[in-house]
Amino acid sequence: MQRQLPAEFEQLGALLHDGVVIADGDTVFYANPAARGILGMGAGRSDGAIQSLTNLGSHGPRSSKSELAVQLSRMGGEPFHATVITQQLHHDGKACQLFVIRDLSELEHGRVALATSNAELQAMAGRLFSLQEDERRSISRDLHDDIGQAITAMKLAACAARDEENKPRRQDDIDQIIELADSTVIKLRNLSMLLRPPQLDALGLEAALRWQAGLLFRSTDVELLLHVDALPRRPSNEVEQACFRIAQESLTNALRHASASQVSLSLRSNNNGDLHLQVVDDGEGFDPAGPRGLGMIVMRERAQSAGGSLHIETAPGAGTRIDLRLPYAMDAL
Repeated sequence: MQRQLPAEFEQLGALLHDGVVIADGDTVFYANPAARGILGMGAGRSDGAIQSLTNLGSHGPRSSKSELAVQLSRMGGEPFHATVITQQLHHDGKACQLFVIRDLSELEHGRVALATSNAELQAMAGRLFSLQEDERRSISRDLHDDIGQAITAMKLAACAARDEENKPRRQDDIDQIIELADSTVIKLRNLSMLLRPPQLDALGLEAALRWQAGLLFRSTDVELLLHVDALPRRPSNEVEQACFRIAQESLTNALRHASASQVSLSLRSNNNGDLHLQVVDDGEGFDPAGPRGLGMIVMRERAQSAGGSLHIETAPGAGTRIDLRLPYAMDAL
């Protein structure tokens, strides 16, 4: 027989996010909407879905309240994790069982997603550390092989000039020192520009992109098309750096790996206040579902860290399009 519960109880149960079930043995005579949703119970149906709950109630002390972390099953057989509070009570003079169910599925999914995200972040940190070490080794090698050897050559030429009594030969040694000093200054300037181009600080993003593109394509046969609009205002420092480094990496990849005959770079400010950078090449492309290089991963991370997004369109033999959108944030005055 269907038992009647106070209307106030049913109204309260309808407002709860946790499931509330009252059962007598295997018979459910009350399940609030949340419980029906959690257990997947259709209207008027309770067979099977409630069996695991009544089993829980039958194992506990008859008069005590208990809270258990359990795995239940929905009507369709889908298992899920939940916490269930059970309590013996009496209604209409008969003993029955109260169940309060909290579905932990979303929490469990969130925990798994968090663990996956943490693992990806750890892997990314390791890859970024490796990239940083590679850059440091490259800078160290340039300083030792180019700058260090040039300074050593200048020292030897200076010693030779000091001890040289023949004036024409002494002048040759001095000219050699001047030539080595000039070339060393140029090498130091180029190395400094690769680390942080002064154009980015002094003249802004547009000039820095034109300089970088011109430097990279200066000694190649690849056609470079530049469409860099004058920006209405200067972006934030973080956005400028992210945009410049992503453009630098995209152009370098196109030259090194794409076997392209033409590369275009465009920068503009959209009406919605976003910066839009595109780098397109007509090269070999690649399989986007295949292994991703570290450069692509770092580019995506740079875009996300600056609050933007990076989209890559490519296919084998179809070239590559790098599409970057960044918020047009400005540094606080």
